[in-house]
Order: sequence, then C-alpha cells, then structure tokens
Amino acid sequence: MAASVGEARAGVTARPVLEVRGLVTRFHTTRGVVRAVNGISYSLRAGESLAIVGESGSGKSVGALSLMGLVPPPGRVEQGEVILGGRNVLESSPRQWRDLRGPEIAMVFQDPMTSLNPVLTVGYQITEALRRHLGLGKADARTEAGRLLDLVGIPGASSRLADHPHEFSGGQRQRVMIAMALSCRPSVLIADEPTTALDVTIQDQIVRLVKDLQAELGTAIIWITHDLALVAGLVDRVAVMYAGSIVEEAPVGALYSHPRHPYTVGLLGSMPSIADHGRGRRRLTAIDGRPPDLREVFQGCPFVDRCGEAMDRCRTEPAMLEPVGLEPTAGPHRSACWRRDDL
Repeated sequence: MAASVGEARAGVTARPVLEVRGLVTRFHTTRGVVRAVNGISYSLRAGESLAIVGESGSGKSVGALSLMGLVPPPGRVEQGEVILGGRNVLESSPRQWRDLRGPEIAMVFQDPMTSLNPVLTVGYQITEALRRHLGLGKADARTEAGRLLDLVGIPGASSRLADHPHEFSGGQRQRVMIAMALSCRPSVLIADEPTTALDVTIQDQIVRLVKDLQAELGTAIIWITHDLALVAGLVDRVAVMYAGSIVEEAPVGALYSHPRHPYTVGLLGSMPSIADHGRGRRRLTAIDGRPPDLREVFQGCPFVDRCGEAMDRCRTEPAMLEPVGLEPTAGPHRSACWRRDDL
C-alpha cells in the first residue's frame, strides 16, 4: 500500500519503534480499584505522529506515564507489553528505566515548573542528562546544552545556561523542557498537553518548534491532548480515549470527516470552527451526562448512558475496537461501537 501524505511528510518507516499491547494500569485505593487504563494497544513508527485525545480522566496521561515507568503509587501497570528497542520495557529494573529515559523515550510535561528543579541552573539540568547518557565531558556537555537552547529558540542561549527556571518566561521554560527531552535524541517523544498553560501565540510557536525538530530528527511523537482542534494538520493518526479505553483510532483526516464512534462525534460537535462564525451557523453541542466512575466494572459500553445511538446490546456487551466497513485508503480506521458502520 502506498504511504499516506502524513507518512511521506514525516519520513515514516515501516517498522514500529513502539508497540503498546494490551496495557492495563490500575490504582488500588482505599475507596476501590480505579481502572485508569484498560487494555489499550497501538503502535508508532519512526517519524510518525499520534495524538491521544479525550476529556480529563479518560486515561491519556496515565497511559503515557505507564510507557515511561513513572506511574505514581498506588498505581501500577498490571498487564500488557510496551515494546521499545525490540524488548518489553515493562520488565525493566529501576536502573534500566533510568537508562531508557532520555536515549529511548522522553516526555515533555504539561507544567515545566513542576518538572524543572527550581534550585538548579538550566545548564546543569541539561548537561546532567548529556553526561550520563552520552558520556560527554563537562565542557562538551555545556557546549551541546547551549546548542540545544539555541535550537529551541532561546535568545542568547549560551548566556542563559547559568539562569534558574524562574528567570525564564512560561513559553521559554517549555522550550527548555523540549531541549532537555530531545537532548539524547530519543526514538519516542511524548508531549503531554505541552501548550495548555500558554497563550495561543506561544502555543503556535511550540507546536511549530516540535514539528520542525521532528522533521530534522525523525522522532516519533505522541501528543496527549483534550483539544481535537490542536491536532488537525499536526499528526498522522488520532486515538480517542474514553474511560481508560481507546474507542476510535483513525488517520486524522478520516476521523474529522467520518467519525465512527458517538463519543468522537460529540467531541467534534463541541469544537468551534471559524466557519461557524456569524448568524445561522452551526450551534456547538455538549455531550450530555458526566464521565463514568472508573471504579465501576462496566458490563457493556462505558459511554452508553451518554450516547444517543445506544441499543440494548450496548448495555450488556462491550464492542471491540475493530475496522469500520469502509476502510479509508489513508490507513486503518477502527471503532469500538456496535453501530460503527451506521454513523
């Protein structure tokens, strides 16, 4: 099959650099077991971009932390495999995880002020990773740190190495985090809502920066976001999560033009468009109801109480994530809905 436009743009190769198989992550609390991630599976190839989209509490960030070996207690990964570099990294020891983070997989978090150490200079925090993982000497690591800050657009990069995180603006701190994440040229970069706390102008700059660096380095990127509008024109594929499960996965164009799960339809219906400006245009719609309690064991579809397309079968038998009837030529389109071919 011919490569998609997104694949050609990103220089995607056929072999996955990351495979997630049946990942299950749960939190055992005094109030019950929270089923945060329920058997999700997907793969990612070099140079490819995947967006994982869903509302707060859908399991997006916990799934990403599971890939990094950073799920906080009382949470733990209970089932599944994460194949990175040809092996299941979930079997790694704490020391092996420290060696993996940086050269193999890295993450840009939503709030850089909770990720950067406030008492250490930015230069020290970048050079620490370079010396540990790449074996650079102190002088070479400092030179490389200055180059990285320049690469992500920090003015006077070399002179800023002695500054502390509070001396940078919000957008600059996020750029510092991107420089740190990319310092060891990881195979996979996870960006967890990296633009949420920034104004729209800085958001656009950060998105463009990551896309440019991806084109230069060939890094595979997972974007974690609640904003479907953000990923249009940004990624190759989108996976929509609800209640800890992937309910739809498709090439980005197919997802926008032919959504095949009622939850995706609801997300798109609540997204404003510039074409809707003015009188007589489409009204934004809200998804009725509230997200489910993830301590509950669902007999059927977890979206059933909020779904306008639900049937009796939906309450007793969960639909598996399977291809829709008319698979788009750009790539596979899967939906976990009994009415996937009727929507």
